[in-house]
Amino acid sequence: MAQTSPSSVLSYQGELFRKGLHLLALSIPIGMLHVTRPTALVILWPLALAALGADLLRAFWPAFHRLIQKLFGYMMRPEELPANRTVVINGASWVLLSSALLATLFPLPLAATAFAIFMVGDAAAAVIGLRFGRHHWPGSHRTIEGSLAFFGAALITASFFPIPFMHGLAAALLATALEVLPLPLNDNLRVPLAVALLLWVLQ
Repeated sequence: MAQTSPSSVLSYQGELFRKGLHLLALSIPIGMLHVTRPTALVILWPLALAALGADLLRAFWPAFHRLIQKLFGYMMRPEELPANRTVVINGASWVLLSSALLATLFPLPLAATAFAIFMVGDAAAAVIGLRFGRHHWPGSHRTIEGSLAFFGAALITASFFPIPFMHGLAAALLATALEVLPLPLNDNLRVPLAVALLLWVLQ
């Protein structure tokens, strides 16, 4: 996520709640380590499709849109609260879609590692970047302080998974770089997939 993007500004409390949900999503990679691929896919794809369906529904059903905004609006970015009949995929939907794709495309241990590295790193970058970020990357709203927090948290997280240290270091560096660069696709999707691919190649 953008650490200090003007179009994505939340209150610090809203950001804490948002990243708290990210950390709760760590139940996904933990679960991946304890189930078979068919079980993971049976669980993750329905959740991802339901979330995407909710995004579609709120674009065309004003009452549902108002309900979602009332319940979760304080944690959602302005661009995630579209006008009527505008389909926008919110961060939670991207997270679930990312986890389903990871479980489909990669061995579950690598999928779980990549997912956890990004989720913890992203949460650290947002919280530290918003509170302590003072030095911005050239041409970016993201901060060096946030990126350092991302890298440190990602590297520590990688150490809890069954991969060599150097693989975890490479994964943390790649995730940090991809989170900073203004690349296409939502970072909840592109970063975990790229990290999983790197770990798969290294393995």
